[in-house]
Amino acid sequence: MSKMYSHTVYQKVAQLHCEHIDQGFLATLGPSFLTLLYEAIDKDKSSVLIAKEVNGKVVGFVSGAVSLRPIYKQLLYRPFSLFIALISCFLSLSKLLKIIEVLRISKNNPVLKGLPRHELLTIVVDPSCQGQGHAEDLFQSLCSYFEAVNVMNFKIVVGGNLARANAFYLKMGCVVAGEIEVHKGKHSLVYVKQCS
Repeated sequence: MSKMYSHTVYQKVAQLHCEHIDQGFLATLGPSFLTLLYEAIDKDKSSVLIAKEVNGKVVGFVSGAVSLRPIYKQLLYRPFSLFIALISCFLSLSKLLKIIEVLRISKNNPVLKGLPRHELLTIVVDPSCQGQGHAEDLFQSLCSYFEAVNVMNFKIVVGGNLARANAFYLKMGCVVAGEIEVHKGKHSLVYVKQCS
């Protein structure tokens, strides 16, 4: 189901992320880093990127993975590009600390113990194309992908203050499994979705 996309698609996916997941930390790292990140997700065998195109335009995408570690390894295959994309972070202590928080999220966290290892990482639909069923299609495509690789359930971590996102996951049949603090003082809900 997964396919290798072109660099242009990675750029469009990164732009959608920057513009529409703008409350998340990753967006602050910029489109160059996100382009590399989504290319790494697409190339990693244990992860998936599904982009939806309508008339040649990327209207949305969803990504999922069993773990972030192999994705980070993929990023390290492009050290020079990664360094250039993250150069501003090396000058910002707050960004460096947030990167460390993201890297440590799953380590020794009691909320995540016993939950599925697989995870929906990101899902975005261009606002001009919302209300047409694209988000639902992308979500179901991810469920189908996980089922095809014998994954029966997966988790989703979403900011507790993102009312529309939380409403969407509840509508899609996800169940709240707990609460987690990814970044200090900011609480997120952890959902679990059964694929079948």
